Amino acid sequence: MADEPLIAPLSAAFDGEVRTTLPEQGPVRAVVVGASLTMADGDELRCVAAAARRARKAARALAARRGGILVCVLLLPRDAVEAGRPPCESLSGFVRSAAAELSFYGVSVCGVLLSEGADGARLVRMVTQRPSVAAGQVFLVGGGTVSRVAPPTVERELLHAAGPPSSAQVAQAFGAAGGHEMAGRVVIVTGGGGGIGRAVAAGLAAEGATVVVADLGCDPDGRGRDAAFAEDIAREINRRGGHAVAVCADVSRPDECRDLVSDTVRAFGRVDALCHAAGVVRQALVQEATDEDWDAVLGVHAAGARHLAEACIVPMRERGHGRVVLFSSRSVTGSPGLSTYSTAKGAVLAYGRALADELAGSGVHVNVVLPSGRTRASAPRAPSARRRRIELMRARHHGIADPVAYRNAPEQDPENNVAAIIWLCGPGAGNGLLVGTGGRRVELYRPGAVEWSLPLSEMLTPEDIAP
Repeated sequence: MADEPLIAPLSAAFDGEVRTTLPEQGPVRAVVVGASLTMADGDELRCVAAAARRARKAARALAARRGGILVCVLLLPRDAVEAGRPPCESLSGFVRSAAAELSFYGVSVCGVLLSEGADGARLVRMVTQRPSVAAGQVFLVGGGTVSRVAPPTVERELLHAAGPPSSAQVAQAFGAAGGHEMAGRVVIVTGGGGGIGRAVAAGLAAEGATVVVADLGCDPDGRGRDAAFAEDIAREINRRGGHAVAVCADVSRPDECRDLVSDTVRAFGRVDALCHAAGVVRQALVQEATDEDWDAVLGVHAAGARHLAEACIVPMRERGHGRVVLFSSRSVTGSPGLSTYSTAKGAVLAYGRALADELAGSGVHVNVVLPSGRTRASAPRAPSARRRRIELMRARHHGIADPVAYRNAPEQDPENNVAAIIWLCGPGAGNGLLVGTGGRRVELYRPGAVEWSLPLSEMLTPEDIAP
């Protein structure tokens, strides 16, 4: 179940014992799904999504049989097979979330990124023979080596407050006496009509910033349009003496992203910071996620981040100063029912880091946050039976005994994220940081990186790549 460029090398590695369709019944030891960049119109993220979509049917068959291994393979140009690139971070997010949920069905999931011309098909065969070796792992093959990529992890805790962190505590945690002053600054907050985005918009206004609240006013799935969501928080801010304007904008549309930024510059003469908090969540098991789910989630999170940042960077570079804060998620380390979301958030993480490197020295700083807290998407009023099943699965995976109590705990208050995110929007923020917020903690994350590499030799065995 892969693009044509992958079929021949895989068939050779398996001595021709390869079927290109799933049998209607009977045992299935392993299924390999994949896509090549040349078959995805040159779009790296679409290549990941193509492989993930092919995984639906395979996941359905393996889950029904209560066992087997699913291997997701990407064939990419030589310079694209690298830790920290969007294909790697996106595939990592998908594989780790799919592995978390399919483990409940006895199915092992792993991912392999192959460089063009690399002899990686042998590795694919190896992981199908020892599922326990590969479960939840992502491998890179290229340049004569095979590498395993570790997920983002907490490098150190910067702050653990007794209550919602304050601006002074956050500044001290980042080693600065100040740096969060927002008076007179103009900040665009997408997704500012609800959840963490709403809390951030209100917090920025309280610090003296002019806030452009951009929100589509859709439901948690991304359907519908209602200007009242952005207008409500803008009225509240203005009533409290702050300054805010409301914009009903769909950040999955490039034209609306450009209009949002150009209208802000036209109205206020500048844009000092962008906080891209907008998001939709389509909770579904791997075998249940539809094409519409994939398009909606990737459009808002990944494409939205790119189009908004590109539009903001132009006026920011002209002034020699700007701050871009992109929202990724802890789900990139794996969470059942969030494979589409984790894939998109992995792309956001990689894009933010690459953009920070590109803009280094320009005065425009780009940072990525991994927030946590209650939102409309995380706490629906009337969850469906499927949603409740996924929530229980996720709770078991994360070791949460009571998901309702966990969600309603003070640590899940969106306000816990505000001070750190405001600091990242301000003049004192560094560049290229990956910061965990929420839960009354501020943490510095280490991005996903190669944890080991080995020569791709004839002597490579399952024991060599075991966790």
